[in-house]
Amino acid sequence: MIQINVSIAAALNPDPIKIKSGDTVVWTNNTTSVQTASSNDAGQTFTTGPIQPGANSLPITVPSTTGYFVQPAGLQGTVNVNT
Repeated sequence: MIQINVSIAAALNPDPIKIKSGDTVVWTNNTTSVQTASSNDAGQTFTTGPIQPGANSLPITVPSTTGYFVQPAGLQGTVNVNT
C-alpha cells in the first residue's frame, strides 16, 4: 500500500489520481482559503473535511473509482481505483 499526495492549487495535481485498492490519498491545500475534497455522491464515498491553507487532509482510503470536487475552489477530479 502506498500514499498518493494531491496538490490543491489553481488545478489538481495529479489528476486523475491512479491508485490501487488499499492505497490512501492525502490532499494538500496550496491555496489561501480553506478547502474540502468530497466525492460526487454528496460525500458518501469520502470527504476530507476542512483543509486549512498549507495543511494536509488525513489519509483517506477510496474504495472505488469516483469523481470528486474541491470546494470552494470549484475544481473537479477523478480517482481511478484498480483492484
